[in-house]
Amino acid sequence: PNAKGPVLDAAYAYLNWWLSGWPGAVMARQGYYIGNPARSRDYLSAAEWDYWYAGLPAREQLLGSDGLPLIDAGEIRDGGSYEERMGHIAVWNSVMNEHNYLVRRWNDILRASGKSSAKAR
Repeated sequence: PNAKGPVLDAAYAYLNWWLSGWPGAVMARQGYYIGNPARSRDYLSAAEWDYWYAGLPAREQLLGSDGLPLIDAGEIRDGGSYEERMGHIAVWNSVMNEHNYLVRRWNDILRASGKSSAKAR
């Protein structure tokens, strides 16, 4: 690792803080998810958990992370529960089949023009 000693310790402390639950609850109140939602449950009310993670209608008005009203009672979050929302994520190959060919041709053009090309990644 690049970090050592106190810097490495601080980096791990920061990561552990992010995974501790409270930051995830703050993120949930903004409509975002964190990698370990179970740790956030202790920092959300039952009504908040049901709305943000279970996909149930808000049983009461819910406040945002700024303490102001954000969600009205009875409101339902688009997309359903956390599991349903995560089940709709699709990942596709964002590098086209012709990528390597195009990079080689681009480098040919740069060489022909006398400009240096970036190193291949």
